[in-house]
Amino acid sequence: MRTLRRLTRWLPVLIGAIAGVIVMLVAAQVVQTRVDDFRLRLFVRDIMGYMNDASISRRNALFQAPQNTDVPCTDEDILGLRRVAMRSPYFHDIGRVHDAKLLCTAMVGRLATNPTLPPPDHETLNGVKLWHTITGVITPGVQVDAVGWGDIVVFSSPVLPPRLGTPDRGFASIASTYDKRFQFWRAGLFDDQRQVELGVTSRWFEIGPVRHYATCSNAVDVCASAVYTSSSILHNPIGLAMAFGIGAALGGAVGLSWRSRKRYRMSVDWATQHAAETGGITVVYQPLVRLRDRKMIGVEALARLNDSAGKPISPEMFIPIAERRGVIGLVTRQVARRALIDMHGRALADSEFHISINLAAEDVVDTTFHTFLNHIAASLRVPRTQIALEITERSTDSMKRLGDALDRLRADGYQIHIDDFGTGFSNLAYLSTLHVDALKIDRMFTQAIGADTVGSAIVDQICKMAALLKVGVIVEGVETRAQAVYMLAHCPEAVGQGWLFGKAVPDDELPSPEALMKAMADDAETVA
Repeated sequence: MRTLRRLTRWLPVLIGAIAGVIVMLVAAQVVQTRVDDFRLRLFVRDIMGYMNDASISRRNALFQAPQNTDVPCTDEDILGLRRVAMRSPYFHDIGRVHDAKLLCTAMVGRLATNPTLPPPDHETLNGVKLWHTITGVITPGVQVDAVGWGDIVVFSSPVLPPRLGTPDRGFASIASTYDKRFQFWRAGLFDDQRQVELGVTSRWFEIGPVRHYATCSNAVDVCASAVYTSSSILHNPIGLAMAFGIGAALGGAVGLSWRSRKRYRMSVDWATQHAAETGGITVVYQPLVRLRDRKMIGVEALARLNDSAGKPISPEMFIPIAERRGVIGLVTRQVARRALIDMHGRALADSEFHISINLAAEDVVDTTFHTFLNHIAASLRVPRTQIALEITERSTDSMKRLGDALDRLRADGYQIHIDDFGTGFSNLAYLSTLHVDALKIDRMFTQAIGADTVGSAIVDQICKMAALLKVGVIVEGVETRAQAVYMLAHCPEAVGQGWLFGKAVPDDELPSPEALMKAMADDAETVA
């Protein structure tokens, strides 16, 4: 079982390594394909360079040679043909024809016998005739290519430069006219030539082993189509080893990161951040009960959060995290909005009913939160006097800045309560600087009632201080009737909050004030 768990724990890393190898093999094949495309384009560019020069040279010879002389093949005529022939290295002879018979050439002169040229293999739209591999026209047994216009014909060798005629293995090319009806030459091994498709260029996203490229000249009627049969990355030992090594390393790292991320997603930090940003905070309500008549005069809205497994996360854990990660304002806004929406009916029905909302110091000094709270209260018609804002005594923001912000909220009509009073480091400073409406005695002192003389004495002093300052008192953590009786005796107007009156529950499970009073009727004598 332990081995299975260990394998499961490292499974993402293994899957990542395998996926990384696969991705790297594909990437390596893509890279090799791009390199093959580059080599193929260089090959075709070399072809087009040669074909451009040769075709322009032949075309110029055709147009520069004197046409339709009255007496062909005179010494002066042959001399003129020689001058033209000597201007270009791309053809070796130029001759004059009449009725398809070759009369003379620049190199041979007048011919004793006038060989007949075969019908042209192709004729372009502008009347240029093309012959491919004519044998024995000038010299017996010698093959030549020919280009003719009018009564002039230019002869060139069908043998290409070695770099084009015998390219590296895998390369093959075909040079043709625009319309693909005439092929000037074919080069490369026969099997490679069979792969050539005229005018076809491989698309960039195709990564097959056969790459095609085709282009045409802008100057002459010549196109080149070429192919390169590349090798698979699987046949490249070095590339294969690098793909395996790098792919496994990167994939394993991604898998490890994914595993860590998964654990992080399950952590409280991620859950808090995600809930704050996506509205995942839920709100529950705990009754606030006036001790002297057992009337529920309000509720405290409490934020709740579950982890990815649906288990609750303690507010003592995720609230500090939200403050540390700078998203406490988002949490507070969710709680305030939800609380006012859920409780506005109760508040409108009972002017004594108030909704208590916890604020962080960042919320208090945030003017945008003030605007938000004013807007949501107005839109739901909840009187601001029935909204209590609780600020913890442990807040460490600037006392002056905090006091000014609280004064603005109080001036807007909200009640200001100090939460967890007695547990901070500056309770007297708070009372002397901040204008508040109520003190909330922390549960640690409530639990000390009847068991800890010092704790009980502190509660007594807080009650006296509250009476002197004419501020209300709310007692947290009231769980027993004895605690309620004690607080009622020392602080008759105190408000109790705790399991004795009800746990924090969703709004639809919260009892009505009447139902709560009825449920507590049996304890009326004891509490009173």
